[in-house]
Amino acid sequence: MTDVRTRFLWPVVLISVGLVFLCAFTAISLFHQQATLARDLRENVASRRVATEMEECLLDLLALLNDHVESVAALHDRARMHLTEMRRFADQDKEIALSERLAHAFDHYLSVWKHLPAPQAPGHEAGVREAKRILELELVKPCQEFEQYNGARIEESTKHHDRVLRQLAWGMAGIGLLGGVAGLVLGFGAARGVTQSIRRLRVEIRDAAGKLDPTSPEVVLTEVGDFEDLHEEVSRLATQIEGVVQRLQRQEREILRAEQLAAVGQLAAGVGHEIRNPLTSIKLLVQAGQEDAGGLAAEDLRIIEGEIRRMELSLQTFLDFARPPKPDPRPADLREAVVSVIMLTRGRAEKQRVTVELEAPPGPITLTADIERLKQVLVNLILNALDAMPTGGTIFVTIRVYPDRILVDVADTGPGIPEELKPKLFEPFMSTKDTGVGLGLVISKQFVEDHGGHLIVADRPGGGALFRVSLPHSHPRLS
Repeated sequence: MTDVRTRFLWPVVLISVGLVFLCAFTAISLFHQQATLARDLRENVASRRVATEMEECLLDLLALLNDHVESVAALHDRARMHLTEMRRFADQDKEIALSERLAHAFDHYLSVWKHLPAPQAPGHEAGVREAKRILELELVKPCQEFEQYNGARIEESTKHHDRVLRQLAWGMAGIGLLGGVAGLVLGFGAARGVTQSIRRLRVEIRDAAGKLDPTSPEVVLTEVGDFEDLHEEVSRLATQIEGVVQRLQRQEREILRAEQLAAVGQLAAGVGHEIRNPLTSIKLLVQAGQEDAGGLAAEDLRIIEGEIRRMELSLQTFLDFARPPKPDPRPADLREAVVSVIMLTRGRAEKQRVTVELEAPPGPITLTADIERLKQVLVNLILNALDAMPTGGTIFVTIRVYPDRILVDVADTGPGIPEELKPKLFEPFMSTKDTGVGLGLVISKQFVEDHGGHLIVADRPGGGALFRVSLPHSHPRLS
């Protein structure tokens, strides 16, 4: 599947991204050209409009002078305003030259008009003729040239706009054609690759099925690219896989049953070992008492009682493993329970010169749990720590309270637990002690998990082993 993605998905993605970028670049380029053309067209239209209005104003002024009307101050102001707009819109060299030419000519005209003699004075008519000449030759004609130049630019912008539209149409058509061709090529390649991948998959599954069941029917492979019988072949493969899975499940159940029988046999061997030694001691003491007419001494009876209690404890351990008792959760003081466990094991700790240090918050620590079973867990952890330090050391018992959890750590300064044994530490009948049955940690872990908690093992930072019991404040059954 990963090979198919690498071979076909990424090329499709890359080509698709390339087409998207190509379309985006083409659209942005054409949009930029369109915007530039539109801006130039608006400027040329505005320039032509101003030139037309300037020409109309000059023609009106000339007509009034021909009719001997000399009250033209308003037309002079209007012409000056149009001339200012023409100079503002002029952005080409020819437009700038024409606007400067018009400005000088209009200044010349105004100078002649201001120095006209009085209407009845000699030279008045000659001054008016000079003013009209300036209007016709030096103002109207350049204004018409300005208008024609902008008209030509408008026509050129229109043609350019048509070319851009044709380029846009051909560009979109080319991109569409390229996308179609790429889709066909990639589709053919993907179909061919998927077909080959399915063929390889069928061969691999057939090979795996043949290893599990050499009598399975042969898988017939069709020609490359033939999809007519693909569904039927895949269905046949699925049926074969389903049969293999069913056989594997049956084998797994048989293996599990064998493991259970082996566990029962190991349990029976453990029970026999744990009971045989005490029974041997009791049998020897009873035989010695029968030979001695004075009966059994008090020390012998004490040994017999101790051996019987040892058998009871071993049987109780096996019973707890085979049929765990149901927890009886009740509110209790965890600190008091830990202190009682430390007092219970103090005698053996002092005998081995082991110091037990308790670190806990002051005051009661209330939680809802089966406190007697919890004590059994702590006793087991402390006894294991004592077994690891036969010649002295320190046991650290730490209680930490959090809003959602309570942690109880039991750490020691012993040699620690070898790395190869940690994964097997909570497996039944796994023990590093000659007299151990390997069920204490299993039962303790089961009890903690029944209370919604966890029991984990780690290395103590200063050396030694650390067992951590994590419990909720309330038993899940009461939450």
